[in-house]
Amino acid sequence: MTLRCPFPHVGRRSRKSDVSGREELLNAAILIFAERGLANTTIAQIAAAGKVTPAMVHYWFDTRENLYDAVANERIVPLIDAVWTPVDFENDQILDLVRGLMQRMFAMTISTPWLPSLWSREVIQMGGLLRERVLSRISPEPSLAFRQKIAQAQARGEINPDIEPELLFTSMLSLVMLPQASESIWCQLHFNGRVLSTRQIENHTIALLMTGLRANQPQGGAR
Repeated sequence: MTLRCPFPHVGRRSRKSDVSGREELLNAAILIFAERGLANTTIAQIAAAGKVTPAMVHYWFDTRENLYDAVANERIVPLIDAVWTPVDFENDQILDLVRGLMQRMFAMTISTPWLPSLWSREVIQMGGLLRERVLSRISPEPSLAFRQKIAQAQARGEINPDIEPELLFTSMLSLVMLPQASESIWCQLHFNGRVLSTRQIENHTIALLMTGLRANQPQGGAR
């Protein structure tokens, strides 16, 4: 599944309608939030990025809180929902299910390259201004079904018993988000400026994860 980029024309204010103008301003705000963080971004900066006046920011969103709600409700939560939507917990084979989730997570970050940075800054960190807004709107049911599916596969001997079902999805998200959010740092520290493509990161991450999940790996090694 390929997730389409929700902001193909960021930075150009549409004159067609208030709806399109609001969408373009929201897209511009997200880019600057990902770069600077919500708390470090002013309304004037958002207006400048969206090529409108600060009054227009207030016109479309009224308050900063409403703008933050829009980022969570209209941009981040639908992406997470789209990662889960194709899953068939009844019929999918467990390794195929995990691989599909990882592929859709990477597709999500390719179509919305601002997401890893914004996720790391504002969702997973304590005190992040999008944390409760996002977490309170994500349905717990897919995550619960996923944990149950992993535990059942472990009981059948299909999945490495050292895997913690409660931690697996969080670990998967971290493997996708963290390398991309911190790319400039680890490229500088470890690769002398070499930049890995998202496809290279995806291939590495999926290979690593698939190997670790398989039940035929040596167990009880050094911890």
